Amino acid sequence: METTFSAKNKADPLAAGYFIYILECENGSYYTGYTKNLAQRYAQHTNGTANSSYTRSFKPKRIAQCWQLADTVGIALRIERWIKKQRKKTKALLVHRPERLKAMIQKRLHIEVNLEPFDWSDIVPTDAPQITAKK
Repeated sequence: METTFSAKNKADPLAAGYFIYILECENGSYYTGYTKNLAQRYAQHTNGTANSSYTRSFKPKRIAQCWQLADTVGIALRIERWIKKQRKKTKALLVHRPERLKAMIQKRLHIEVNLEPFDWSDIVPTDAPQITAKK
């Protein structure tokens, strides 16, 4: 079942499905996750309160890329798992060319998704506290 973005979803991005995100961590690696509330989840990662031992060990520096998904939690989880299995080179490609994710998902997972790159600065201000690498 495919869900479409409605006018309400465009006006209120928190009302629309899920967000799939890639964080760039202090060690140069990427962390991938999904959530319904991007601002809250990012705050949890940066504060070390997320249920993620990886981002407690390697603090996120920034949201590297984000997509909005109008679909089920099961589809969000499948996409997250697929991205997590990819090499760093593929993740870097997705960060720089976010429009490519939809085609990759359709080709590799054989599912049609309503997935669009999302400007997360509308939800998480660009001046939000950023974690700097330890010296």
